[in-house]
Amino acid sequence: MSKHVVSGCLSAALVACLLLGSAAGGYAKTYLCEQRYALCTSAPCVPLADDPTKATCFCDVEQGKSMSTEPCDKLKPGTEASGVGIVYSTFSLDQADQGKKVMRCPAGSPWTQCLNKRCAIDPAKSDRAICVCDIVRTGQWVTFGGDCATATCETYYWSGATVAQFESGNAFMTNALGRQQSPAQMCQ
Repeated sequence: MSKHVVSGCLSAALVACLLLGSAAGGYAKTYLCEQRYALCTSAPCVPLADDPTKATCFCDVEQGKSMSTEPCDKLKPGTEASGVGIVYSTFSLDQADQGKKVMRCPAGSPWTQCLNKRCAIDPAKSDRAICVCDIVRTGQWVTFGGDCATATCETYYWSGATVAQFESGNAFMTNALGRQQSPAQMCQ
């Protein structure tokens, strides 16, 4: 085997590894769910006054295919005894299809991790969910929120994911939907 073929194979393996995220901190296991879910990829969040590790995030409610890192039967939507509707936050490319761009934010700026979180459907607006998510302050991260205004990375709490997690989820959903390429575009 020639040196160029081996080099090409290694390059292809590296690209696959980065897209799937397994070696770069992406998701080790993913599931394709088809149900009602909360989509928090651009959600604005407000830190909880009594818990500096959590924030309340205001997410869209969608129906269709999405990705989770928990088995789909653990994330089934439902209704509590009180009548409050419940959905779980999962990832999809819906907001990329709507034209929202992915904004990259620096390490150290605050963001929230909402994937797989249990959310209450807003009784006043059934297309909105209220989720309690974890506040994170480590690693470079991305969000569909902020309309590419990177100054908001430091002043807002956006729902987001690490770069590796986004690349992993993006590759998974692009493949699961049978697309040749992802609709997700980075901010300039």
